[in-house]
Amino acid sequence: MVYEKTLYQKINTVADWIIRIIMLNVMMIVSSLAIITIYPSLTAGYKMFYQYVHKDEEKLFKGYIQYFLEDIGKKIIVGLIIFVIIGLGYLNVTYYVDLLNAESNFLFTIGYYLTLAVLVSSFIITLYSLAVMHILPKLKLTLMFKLGFYLSGKFFFRTILLVLTVAVPFLMLMSTVTMVFFVFAGLSIPVLLNVLITNKVVDYVEGLVKQDV
Repeated sequence: MVYEKTLYQKINTVADWIIRIIMLNVMMIVSSLAIITIYPSLTAGYKMFYQYVHKDEEKLFKGYIQYFLEDIGKKIIVGLIIFVIIGLGYLNVTYYVDLLNAESNFLFTIGYYLTLAVLVSSFIITLYSLAVMHILPKLKLTLMFKLGFYLSGKFFFRTILLVLTVAVPFLMLMSTVTMVFFVFAGLSIPVLLNVLITNKVVDYVEGLVKQDV
């Protein structure tokens, strides 16, 4: 009887997580349809998964909507800034690539690597910003980006893992079998992995906040 009870509990836990992953994936996709709400959707998904990982049984729909609407104006601004920076970085990189293909030049090479470094840094800061926004939603934007940059260096190996999580949706699209998983969990799995990887990062930042209080 004890064994059966334990087995049922494990089955229920697995089933609960499958439902959460699928439903949060759907909610993040639907709430991202306006494009400018992509970042608020990701932050809401991050916060929901963080709660579940830490055994906080937040109500699925109510919790997501609440976290999605929290500071939504600021989240939209952050998302737009990130989009503009990464977009300009990408255009600059492609511009220098065209220049280098046409003519090999030392200054062009420097410009290429500088813009590439800015693009990569902006992308990494974006990955860490989900954790920073979760802990310090009221933090000024400049400090938020600086903190994200600092964390990416301090937790270097976790940064590498975070970057690798972005490849998960693309890997899912590589075969017809895994494509099914993409439909049901293409956003949820990378966000959940982000939560798991940045768990110690969150603890670290919360520790810094308590020291300042």
